[in-house]
Amino acid sequence: MELKDKGQWRTFLASAMDSAPTVMPARAIRPVSTDEYRQALQSLAPAITEKQRRMLIGHAQAPGHAITMSELAALVGFPGYSAANLQYGLLAGKLADALGVPRPSFLVYVLASFDDDPGTSHSRAHMYPELVEALQQLGWVESESMHRNEGSTTDAGGDSLTIQQLMMTLERQGFTRPVQSGLKVLRMEHPLLPQPLFIKQSTSAQARPKTPLVLHPDYESQLPELLAISGVERSDGRYYHNSNLRGFPKRRNGGATDIAYGLDLGFRHVAALEQLLVHLLGKASDTATQEPSHTNVLLPNDFGLQDQAVTDTERDALTKARVGQSGYRDDLLAYWGGCAVTDCSVPELLRASHIKPWRAASPVERLDPFNGLLLTPNLDLAFDQGLISFDDQGQILIGEDLDPDSARALNITPHLRLRQIEPRHRDYLAWHREHLFRK
Repeated sequence: MELKDKGQWRTFLASAMDSAPTVMPARAIRPVSTDEYRQALQSLAPAITEKQRRMLIGHAQAPGHAITMSELAALVGFPGYSAANLQYGLLAGKLADALGVPRPSFLVYVLASFDDDPGTSHSRAHMYPELVEALQQLGWVESESMHRNEGSTTDAGGDSLTIQQLMMTLERQGFTRPVQSGLKVLRMEHPLLPQPLFIKQSTSAQARPKTPLVLHPDYESQLPELLAISGVERSDGRYYHNSNLRGFPKRRNGGATDIAYGLDLGFRHVAALEQLLVHLLGKASDTATQEPSHTNVLLPNDFGLQDQAVTDTERDALTKARVGQSGYRDDLLAYWGGCAVTDCSVPELLRASHIKPWRAASPVERLDPFNGLLLTPNLDLAFDQGLISFDDQGQILIGEDLDPDSARALNITPHLRLRQIEPRHRDYLAWHREHLFRK
């Protein structure tokens, strides 16, 4: 059942949407232009979580750019509208700070205005047109003209991604640029991929080449799958040739000598590029599962034999987790609403911690929110090192290696306990007590 009482919303951290508060929106304090929204989103891009980003995109793509929080929660897979309220409020707070506007009492007013949906009596959030236009200019969502011409081929001057948008998207997905990248193409590498990708260079970061991304020819067998992704396009020629594609194979292309070549692709919008990258990284993860290697990645330990039975959905989630883009912390924020032990609800001061660590957990356990605690740094580190644990009722257990003076200095007392506990937590806590806790 959704909250209706306005007083309840005023106590809620994220400023709810399904019952519109009667406060002054941020844009009434100071109008915000499209350019300001665009620049703020660009500066915040590394700090915006995957689910927050999907909420923005889903909101902008909703009919009339209007949506209720329950609908938005369902769109991104949150268990209920309250979790979506929290995450959208956190994003709106960051955006208010980046824009330099005072934070309104209800943070989501930084993103939208409200009215009541006559059919449901729930309050709808109408995204500001300046924000919609900013998202379109960034390539995060398609413009209306792109929808109207979806079947047409994008030319070099059309709505294809800019080089800057391409670079930002790759960097968000964990790609890095080596020191030496060549003059006419930009080399991008990822720890999960055996070959680099290249971006065609231009004198302007705002240039929109038709097919700016160049893949290794080894991906040619996957082209039918890649081109089946909505918004992915192929160049007119079979291959792209450039002597600066270092490490790519060579072939004769009408000249006197062989020249390096690759497969060049274009994208009508950022979502198409993101789906292609998920596909490439997912395939790389499959290969790593079948043929374990010792390549270092951003999260420890290669997949073991137990990982071979994961579903496609689980594999995609694990791939994102391995490149640092898991929504796991979002899930814990949504479940706990703050520290699992204390009253701290400042997201920047909270850490998401697995109870049964990544190295020992199965794929399902690695993604299970009930295998996680949201803790302040002192509790997180003590728990991770096995200096504290919790019993089946959530009561804290303090190990002998944590002396009383140090425990008091860290504000760790025998009276602490988990604010809530469910049966699905208990097996994980039992594992922690048995294998990590220093009794």
